[in-house]
Amino acid sequence: MKRVVTALTIAALGLTACSAAGGSPTDRTLTVALPAPPESLNPGQNGSGAQGIVHWLTYEPLIRAKSDGTFAPALATSWKYVGTGNTRFELTLRPGVKFADGTTVDPAAVAATINYYLKTPGSMSPFLTGITGAKATGGRTVRVDLSSPNPMLPYVFSQLVNWGDVISPAGLKNPGQLTTRTFGAGPYTLDTSATVAGDHYTLVKNPNYHDPSAQRWDKVVIKVISDPNSALQALNSGQIDVDLNATATLSTQAKGMGATVLSGDPGVISLYLLDRNGRTVPALGEQKVRQALNHAIDRNALAKALGTGYHPTGQLAPQGTDGHDPALEKTYPHDPAKAKKMLADAGYPDGFEVKIVDLSTFGLNVVSQAIVAQLAKVGVRATITNVGNDLNKYVAELGSHKYGATTFRLANPMFASALFNFAGAASPLNPYQSRNPEITRAFTGLATAPTGHQKTAAQNLNKTVLDQAWFVPITTVHNYIFAKNINGLGSYGTNGAIDVLSWTPPDTAA
Repeated sequence: MKRVVTALTIAALGLTACSAAGGSPTDRTLTVALPAPPESLNPGQNGSGAQGIVHWLTYEPLIRAKSDGTFAPALATSWKYVGTGNTRFELTLRPGVKFADGTTVDPAAVAATINYYLKTPGSMSPFLTGITGAKATGGRTVRVDLSSPNPMLPYVFSQLVNWGDVISPAGLKNPGQLTTRTFGAGPYTLDTSATVAGDHYTLVKNPNYHDPSAQRWDKVVIKVISDPNSALQALNSGQIDVDLNATATLSTQAKGMGATVLSGDPGVISLYLLDRNGRTVPALGEQKVRQALNHAIDRNALAKALGTGYHPTGQLAPQGTDGHDPALEKTYPHDPAKAKKMLADAGYPDGFEVKIVDLSTFGLNVVSQAIVAQLAKVGVRATITNVGNDLNKYVAELGSHKYGATTFRLANPMFASALFNFAGAASPLNPYQSRNPEITRAFTGLATAPTGHQKTAAQNLNKTVLDQAWFVPITTVHNYIFAKNINGLGSYGTNGAIDVLSWTPPDTAA
């Protein structure tokens, strides 16, 4: 989810054959390309997506999300909701596990980590919605208490959104260290002497890891290559093994180079109409105006222009996810004449001005430009501020309240999407703290729905937000991974999980 304006060349990154996969047959170094560095080495301040690979390898989560959509034991061997209503959760820890620094992973350390995360919010904090605290309750058990329902705690305490990453007492004693070192119980640990923050990160084996059979590489090097084309060329020349700066538009080229191509983690690229109360852009406070903007967009033409891997959509949940409802696709057919009339009826016959902020990676800025061109046809004058790949700057710009809209990617499942994009009080993507009683009711319905009714509740939330036109959904796109000479690559889950601990060198059985 991160981006940069100026492409870094392979030479500038120091990508040499001797440090990458193309070396000797006995090479046990895995080299991975990212589009941008992690937001922070501190799990509580990091974002999600591919940048999380540094944390996936250095911090052992409580629960491991797998690419097939299931959850597997990690630091916790079992977990469950207690009682009804999804407001109490218990985890039982694996015995005998140590952090990389040799101290024991015990319930007190787990509870202290969760409580630290609650007190120091980061960009993923919306996923902690409802959680009030954690405590060790005896034996190997940790209890998590909630003031409001959160039905997705196995997801929350997995590696996907960081909150399952348990930090050693030494790390929590001085949290400032968390931005430059790692304090986890994962299979690897950061080698600070061979790391240059923002450029490359070197990981070496954790001698205390509880499952040595999962340490399939002697070393992992994660390099920042901001330009997708440069990353693909580095993969083709053997300078990297895995390209996590892969895009849909390059997938055909990657296959032609002999790379394995994985796609997954579908999302909906949308124009987020952030200022739903009309604080900065009064027009956006009108539901009819927001609906008009939905009618202004020719999704079919836009997806076709974007090319391979992009598919038009008129709803917030991609196909194959819990909130998707085929009946919603025709909610806002392309109708510029209707859009103009609705704008005029709302008091904006000459349109209005709106500022958009966006990022570059994964085609977001390209989509923004296409949206601007189509909005102009109905009199809406939009301008774009692009912050490249700088996610921290992006979050700061969102919080400045200078912008009425942004182009970003709605994730899944539906409850997670809601927390991160519009329902979470701390979400940077809801900078104006938008609230709507109908959306709140639908969100609460999903939060409290029993397992057998969650799909229907997710579809209802999708429909309710769509009716309020808080977003202009544009196109569905998957995330991609390109790889060469890797066994056990597995799949790329719709939940965003990749089975990185199963990746092995080419001369090793998966």
